[in-house]
Amino acid sequence: MINAIKEIFKRELRLTARDINIISIILLAPLFYSFFYGSIYINKVERKLPIVIYDEDMSQTTRTIAEHLNASQMINVTGYVNDFNSGIDKINSNQAYGMVYFPKGFEAGLKLYRGATVKTYLNTTRFLVSNDINIAINEVIINENADIKLKFFEKAGFSYGQAKELVEPVKYDVRPLFNTTESYGDFLIPGIFVLIIQQTLLIGLSESVAKERELGTTGHLFELGKGNIFAVINGKGLLFALIFGAFSLLFFTFNYLVFRINMYGNGAALFIFTFLLIAAAIYFSIFIASFFKKKILAVQFLTISTYPIFLISGYSWPKFAMPLWVQYIADLIPSTPYLAAFMRITKMGAGLGQTMPELIHLAILTSLFYSAAHIRLKQLLKKQTSNNEE
Repeated sequence: MINAIKEIFKRELRLTARDINIISIILLAPLFYSFFYGSIYINKVERKLPIVIYDEDMSQTTRTIAEHLNASQMINVTGYVNDFNSGIDKINSNQAYGMVYFPKGFEAGLKLYRGATVKTYLNTTRFLVSNDINIAINEVIINENADIKLKFFEKAGFSYGQAKELVEPVKYDVRPLFNTTESYGDFLIPGIFVLIIQQTLLIGLSESVAKERELGTTGHLFELGKGNIFAVINGKGLLFALIFGAFSLLFFTFNYLVFRINMYGNGAALFIFTFLLIAAAIYFSIFIASFFKKKILAVQFLTISTYPIFLISGYSWPKFAMPLWVQYIADLIPSTPYLAAFMRITKMGAGLGQTMPELIHLAILTSLFYSAAHIRLKQLLKKQTSNNEE
């Protein structure tokens, strides 16, 4: 059996080396996409998002607040507008992502201790941007409130220390534990790497398997395997396992370094999960591609599945918030349990003990896809044998 796997591996190496389509998918595409997509989010967080100010009050207090808004690393006050509609026009034309409105009598209301209202108008079509602006504005306003209260209590005769305690009797201390920069890039780039590994493997191997049926060479493949389906499956997939194992090592070391992504994970746990992901993807690809008689059809089918697979994996949107039937489909995709464990391993420092449910899930999928591929190739072998006898 070992000799059969070796012979099929050498045959696969020769066939792949002569097929520029497969080479471009399994060698060029992973490198290109990993650096291309990673470079899009290399800045990781947005800075100095443009907003405008509509100030009807034109007081010292509103000018001070505007200066503090502009000093925020998240906000860039690009200018003032003369009326409300001009501010909305700036938002509608994407010249600004938001507008802060100070109504007339703002400072007077504060001096009379009646309070005053700051109105914020945000373009929420880009919810991440609008959320960042909203957080930054709230932080500035909270600090302004604290300063106003502090001055009030000091005028009432309290010492500075007593006034500080009265301003903030309950202190609010938020500390991000893992993605400490709260960076969208640090969140998204690792998930993209995993998707690239899985999908380029699926597409490349499916093209190779479907090509066998298209050219009528499956008989030679079974001959080299001496009828041993285990040897056929693993001999066919071994080249892809080695290539994508190397890519995984590259992505989680060199690419992480290039894009300045922290890796807190347990190396052994990550290795085991990645090994199972690659094995599951190989068996899944062989099973799916065996139903196609033209490689272009197999490629098209798996290519259009890439984005849906990522969306339902639970990485970008919680799986429990999806319809139940979507959750069932997601549970059949290897990257779903892998990504769930991957995030905890690489970002939270989890080990196998904390990710055992995902490990069992991925191991079951690997066994399930191998069994499906084994049964399917056995059917093809039987069909091939019957045709030869006829």
